This record gives sequence, structure tokens and C-alpha cells, in this order.
Amino acid sequence: MLKNKTIRKANSEDLIPIHLIEQDVFNHEQWTLEMIDSELKNFPGQSTWIIEESRLILGYCMTRMIFNETNILNMAIKSTHQGSGLGPYLFGYVLDQLPTKSSIYLEVKQGNLPALKLYHSFGFQVINSRRNYYKDGSTALVMHLEN
Repeated sequence: MLKNKTIRKANSEDLIPIHLIEQDVFNHEQWTLEMIDSELKNFPGQSTWIIEESRLILGYCMTRMIFNETNILNMAIKSTHQGSGLGPYLFGYVLDQLPTKSSIYLEVKQGNLPALKLYHSFGFQVINSRRNYYKDGSTALVMHLEN
């Protein structure tokens, strides 16, 4: 299933396809076009990685790095391609791009069991929680990994 998939850094031309995946996956909690556009500016420390096949974007992962600390800001795989191995493939690639001896943090909705399973499979551990973090009142779990 991963044959013919490529991963590359996103650019401003990827704004609309990323936003469409955002709407598809996150429903009423999706990022705005402006928020995504800001991440695609590729300011120092910002990276957005996409996975695609035949120039069709299937998923993305956004990171911000300051010194030896990285935050995974947002990640999604198109709903029609979830469960096909794209998430672990993309996430593993992104983690491989980070410097060694770095701390990596992310937040995930407590009820998002597929994402929790993915992050745990890479060694992330829950270190904190944030109640009422999401618009629907759900709790966010703060996860951490030493790379």
C-alpha cells in the first residue's frame, strides 16, 4: 500500500488540499485556511510534511522546532486512506528528520484511540492532560518522547 507514495515538504500550493483533509478529518475543529497558510510559510523551525501519490495529497504532519524541542502541531491522513499504514509511515519519516537528543511533544484528544495507538507505538508517553481543551469539551493528553 505504501508503494508509489512520496513524502516532501509542503508549500503554499498545498494549502487547499491540506485544508480539505483538515475539514474531512477534524470536522468542526479544523484549522482555518489562515492557520494552515501560516504554517506553510516555512519560517525557521516550522515544517509541514505531506505524503502523496501521483501528486494527490493523502496526509500531512506539521511541526515546530525551537532549539532541541519539537512540537507536533497537527497531523491527519485523509479518511479514505486511514488504516492503510500511511500514518505510521509519515510519522516515522517526520521523526527521523528531527535531531537526536531532542524532546518531542504533542497533544491528542483523549478519545482518539487510533492516534493514541500510533503515538504509543513510537514510544510517546502521556505526561499531562488538559481538561476542556477542545471545542467539544474533550480532554487533551499531552504526550512526550525523548528522541
